[in-house]
Amino acid sequence: MKPNLKDMRLFIWDFDGTLMDTYPVTFVSYLQRALQDLGHPTSYEDIMQQMMVTVPHAIRYYAQYYDLPQLRERYIFYRDQGPVAPPAVYPQLKEVLARIRELGGVSCIYTHRGATIFPFLEQGGLRQAFLEVVTPDDAPFAEKPAPDTVLYLMEKYGGTPETTVMIGDRECDLGSGRNAGCRTLHLLTPAVPEYPACDWRIENYRQMLDILK
Repeated sequence: MKPNLKDMRLFIWDFDGTLMDTYPVTFVSYLQRALQDLGHPTSYEDIMQQMMVTVPHAIRYYAQYYDLPQLRERYIFYRDQGPVAPPAVYPQLKEVLARIRELGGVSCIYTHRGATIFPFLEQGGLRQAFLEVVTPDDAPFAEKPAPDTVLYLMEKYGGTPETTVMIGDRECDLGSGRNAGCRTLHLLTPAVPEYPACDWRIENYRQMLDILK
C-alpha cells in the first residue's frame, strides 16, 4: 500500500535545486568561471552532468581530468564572491511549507552547501520555515547518499522511517533517505533529468500541494 504524504511528520529537504533554482547562478557558474580561468572552458551541460552526482564530485573530477590541483581554491574564490544573480524560490514552495505546518509536520534542511545557504534563505523568506539546517560545517557527517544526517534528524525530532520523507532533486538526496529507511519524494527538474526510485515524484510544488490537501 502506497504511503500517504499527509501522514509524514518529518520533512527533510535538500536545498540546491530543490528549494531554490540555484544551479545556473551558483555552482555551475562558479565552476565554469574557475575552469575558464585555468584554461579549460567547459560547457554548462558537461558541468551539470558531473554535478548530478555531487558538487564535490564535480570539482574532484575536473581537477583530476585536467590535472588542476588549484581548481577547488579557484572555485571557492568565485563562490565567496556570491552568485551573479539571486536564485529564485520555486513557485508555491512557501504554500507547501505552510501546509506542512498546518498538518503538524516539521521541516528541516540537509545540504552539502555551507554557510552561504543562510543569506539565500533569508533573501527568499524561507528561514523561519525550517526548524534546523544541517550543513557540512555543523558535524562530521558523511556526504550524501550516506544516511547519517537523516538518522540524526529522525532521532532528534522523533521521526520514524514510516513518517519521515527525504525530498530532493538528485539521486544522492533520495539515496540518503532510502539508506536511512525512510520515504522519498523526488522533484523532477529540467536541470537534473534523473528518475531515481522514490515514493512520490512531482514536477512542481503545485502537485505537492494537491497531494497534501
